[in-house]
Amino acid sequence: MNWSYRHIVISKLLVLSLLLLMELQPVHAQQISFSTWTGSEEILLRSPQGVMPGLDFNQKKAAIVADSEAITIEITNNQAVIYEIEAPENFDLTVEVDAPTVLTLEDNPAESIPFQLRIAYNNMSPSDEQTGRLNAEELPMGFSSISFPVNRRTSGAPGPPPTPEHGGYTRPTAKAYLYLYGTLGPVGAVSPGTYEGNITINVSFTNYEE
Repeated sequence: MNWSYRHIVISKLLVLSLLLLMELQPVHAQQISFSTWTGSEEILLRSPQGVMPGLDFNQKKAAIVADSEAITIEITNNQAVIYEIEAPENFDLTVEVDAPTVLTLEDNPAESIPFQLRIAYNNMSPSDEQTGRLNAEELPMGFSSISFPVNRRTSGAPGPPPTPEHGGYTRPTAKAYLYLYGTLGPVGAVSPGTYEGNITINVSFTNYEE
């Protein structure tokens, strides 16, 4: 093989490698922001994962590429987002989660990736949020609102009604846990960039008079 022929072969290999890299160009990042709201100062909503937890599919799969299959974060995966709800015990809570059905490209909302959020909760007084994953109640697909007591009784007669606030009395509290996870994709033939969406969580005392 003379020098010129080797040079052409190497050039073709370089071009082929470049084309392969272009075909496998990742979609880059996805950014899902969470915002929370509570209807009472007696309800505390926080994440044991920090101030700004993230549902990060890039942690589940390092390179999300165009035309790739859907990526799923399960409730048992470390990438699932957890919220702790602390409220006076024996009260019922209503949790409403507003989430998009797609993540849109930061500079071009016309480009999008399908997104499906899954929701589960545990109000059985688990010892911690990790234990709570094991027997959490998953909402049916498509449901985004649920009402449940802060701490569910497993047996026995219902307890007495909550003691009204008076003087220096402080109501005892209990904790329930909310788990957020889901599926991103299939990705489709989309441009690389940052795909983003916002999830809003509202927690309030259940009003049965409405």
